[in-house]
Amino acid sequence: AVLEWLRKHYTLTENPGMGSDGLYYYYQTMAKALAAAGLRELELVDGRKIDWRTDLAKRLLDLQQGEGYWVNDSGRWWEKDPVLVTAYTVLALNAIYQAL
Repeated sequence: AVLEWLRKHYTLTENPGMGSDGLYYYYQTMAKALAAAGLRELELVDGRKIDWRTDLAKRLLDLQQGEGYWVNDSGRWWEKDPVLVTAYTVLALNAIYQAL
């Protein structure tokens, strides 16, 4: 069910349907699910194939603050806390690394 949902709603610009709310938790759970599925690429419903590991890693590195941490502008679910958001990001990066 997770893979089918991601095939329909895959994006790295927002938490689908939620905007920036819970964005880093979304990244972390998406990375864990795709790594557990053993997918190198995610085929979307329109037929495009996404190298999710490269795309997500680049997105996360682009979002890193100059001081080395990650933080969300949205405070919903405590995602303005850089300790929590950095932990989510490290878990996502670890899932990507394990999927290599």
